[in-house]
Amino acid sequence: MNNKTIWKTAAAVLLLILVVSSVIWMAGRDNRTEPPEESASIPVSGEAPEESEVETVSEAEQEEESSEAETEEETSAPEKPENREEESLQEPEETELEEEPYQPPVLAVVSDIHYQSHSITDFGKAYYDFIAGGDGKVVHYLPELLEAFIDEMIALEPDAVVFSGDITMNGEIENHQELSQKLDRLQASGIQVLVIPGNHDINNPNAARYFGNEKTKGQPITPEEFCEFYRGFGYDQAVSRDPASLSYLYPLDEKYWLLMLDTCQYEPVNLVGGRIREETLVWMDEQLEAASEAGVTVIPVGHHNLLPESSLYTTDCALESYQEIVDYMESWHIPLYISGHLHVQRLKKHDGSPLTEERLGPGPRIDAKREAQESGEERYGIYEIVSDAVSIPPCQYGIIRWDEEGNMTYQTRRTDVSAWAANNGIENPDLLDFERYSREYIKKLISRQIENKMEPVSMRFLDDMTGLYADLYQDYYAGKVIDAKAVYGSLPWQWWMRLLPNSRQVREMRAMVGDSEQDNNYLYLPAEAALE
Repeated sequence: MNNKTIWKTAAAVLLLILVVSSVIWMAGRDNRTEPPEESASIPVSGEAPEESEVETVSEAEQEEESSEAETEEETSAPEKPENREEESLQEPEETELEEEPYQPPVLAVVSDIHYQSHSITDFGKAYYDFIAGGDGKVVHYLPELLEAFIDEMIALEPDAVVFSGDITMNGEIENHQELSQKLDRLQASGIQVLVIPGNHDINNPNAARYFGNEKTKGQPITPEEFCEFYRGFGYDQAVSRDPASLSYLYPLDEKYWLLMLDTCQYEPVNLVGGRIREETLVWMDEQLEAASEAGVTVIPVGHHNLLPESSLYTTDCALESYQEIVDYMESWHIPLYISGHLHVQRLKKHDGSPLTEERLGPGPRIDAKREAQESGEERYGIYEIVSDAVSIPPCQYGIIRWDEEGNMTYQTRRTDVSAWAANNGIENPDLLDFERYSREYIKKLISRQIENKMEPVSMRFLDDMTGLYADLYQDYYAGKVIDAKAVYGSLPWQWWMRLLPNSRQVREMRAMVGDSEQDNNYLYLPAEAALE
């Protein structure tokens, strides 16, 4: 064998070795890659293929398939893991659906809107006489005020908005019709509206219309009609309704229930004062027992006040036999009662007044109170939030929030009519600067009341005098602190004392100052406060 033959034989052997090595290497790579999802040539898992099923391919075809496989693998490499361990890390794991964390509710509280429709007046003399004799409600702009409030609620998105009575001026059917239609817009936004009546809303003999120079009798509504007008605003959503009144129970969420109480007296005649019927107390027992078993906190909401709150308004504000109602609610360790009616922003804790035998009477109650005070430990007492009238400047409402631990905060907010007017392209200057309008409006009301008592020479002091009254009035109704020293040392006060010292307005201003030693716009109530 010559050298040429030897070299040819060696080259053939080397080529054969390379081909066999390539086939073995490709077979190994094929074993490491996943098979296609659908292939007729793939055997069922666990079964070996028969010899007849294995196709024979030439070396050239094997090389061509090897080249295609390499190209395909290079193209798809970024999308596939390099090994089985990486692949297992990237596959989505099947996990159980986790429960969403508990979101405590947010509650908006608004009272005494006294809605007045423009459909029952022609804005004549009778209408303006009616406004002039009012107590500061911005009657003419109540529809706009309500629209501004509704827009604020839609932006805020509370879980519910509570209207705690006196939702109409004097219970006229037109006012109820128009108000319920406007509340539909708020409800349609996904926010639950909850309504209870006030003493102005049902069987009110003062229902009236104002056309021309004449005030004529209006059409009041019955309790049944009230329920029909507002059935979508709490009554149809209630889990329980009191057969003896328009009270109902609404579950705010799984931890908080609202006991919406009808505290009004309208049968057989309408009365200003409020009470809770004996039959309603029996129904309340059932609801409170169910709440206790479920571990739920109950917040009662009524129109009339639970506690005496004001030295300016001393009659027909607190519930009849209020001390018995307080004891009843405290026996269930209810932390909070919400009301309206007074038109003044107030926060008060029961048993927060000075220790006196006249208030508590001799015996075990005053002994226990004295012992608690001497030891430095004050016993549990229910709180009351009195929400001021949104219809009276500064047109406030309240926001209640709970945190995950059950601690509660309450904060008042002013309805921003000016911003609402600007955002809606309204050109009325009264609405665009509603704060200025409100102050001037109150000054005009007081001017009409006192100008016939003023001497002509003293009329030049009228603006300063009415300005002082207007400022005190708004601060008092808003529940702000009033600086007594600053008021009594002011020049306008000196004019009041010199010109009208015995007037009703001076008595009112003294009461406003005396009632306003603390701010009533914020409350923090720890969760454990009701358990002490």
